Amino acid sequence: MNDPLAEYERLREKLKRASEGTFVIKDTSANYSVEKAVQQSSSKHHYLPRYYIDGFLASDGLMDIYDKERDTIKNARKGSGGVFFEMDRNSTDFGLRKPISLFEEAYGTIDNLLPAAIRLLRSDTIGISNEIFLELMANINVFMIDLFWRNINTDQLFDDMYNHGQMTITVSGTRVLSDSETDDMKQVPGFKQLARLQIFMTAMKEALNQDPNGIINGNLVEFPSEQICIGDMPFVFPVMAKSHIAVLQLPAIVPISKSKLYFRNVERKAVYHFSDTCMFNALVIEQSSKLICSANSTILNAAIDYYRFAKEHNCFDLYRSKLFFD
Repeated sequence: MNDPLAEYERLREKLKRASEGTFVIKDTSANYSVEKAVQQSSSKHHYLPRYYIDGFLASDGLMDIYDKERDTIKNARKGSGGVFFEMDRNSTDFGLRKPISLFEEAYGTIDNLLPAAIRLLRSDTIGISNEIFLELMANINVFMIDLFWRNINTDQLFDDMYNHGQMTITVSGTRVLSDSETDDMKQVPGFKQLARLQIFMTAMKEALNQDPNGIINGNLVEFPSEQICIGDMPFVFPVMAKSHIAVLQLPAIVPISKSKLYFRNVERKAVYHFSDTCMFNALVIEQSSKLICSANSTILNAAIDYYRFAKEHNCFDLYRSKLFFD
């Protein structure tokens, strides 16, 4: 089995190049062709990457699944390939025989950078130097931005920005399109996805260039049993995050695996117990729109009970307060 620390060390140079704006792509313009793009295009696009979901699987490689829209636990358990995806989410139909997954490949450049960091955090971190742990904390910020702007739960946020925000489009290096020309450009297939990718890359660069020393306090807490759920919006903040700036600056609790949480700039000093992870799981259900999964059916049912109680009694703000403050 690969050594997580050695694997991470090999990717440190890639992370450095990424912070300088250099991303590895599969094909250069010299060997790119539309026919090749059609042949290689994928359709099953995960808005939570499989390497992340893998940390929440039971020993048999499956999870129990709560369907929030239908308010029911699904009969069939599934693995990481069967959850948190949409067909052709990052593809564009250019009128060819099938959509081209152009934007999925672009997002995939980041997916090549982060798995080693997440796997190292899931391992025994006692032997990790302070320098590398600071890097890992900064990498979690990158990971959070990655999931935030690719996530189904920020679709409406982006749509509002796209439809109502001020957009300036420059062509040929100098000419700025008029409002009517900009409206016409918005109708071009793939342009909306391109605009979202541009926001994603801008936010990603901010995260990659962030000073790790700006994280006042970051620590990992590992529980003796699997008691953490994963939802389609997995991070919890003291208030709802509605921009990538908030994602980077707010205190945060990030599930690393089914038994490990990462805390960034959280003021609470008291020990976390099972009731706290139940509240955390309930908040994950609250802010997720479709699916919540768990390696343990008992844990999932407890999370749903806490969620339903909080919904009935308006306790979500209380849950957040208890998780972030003493």
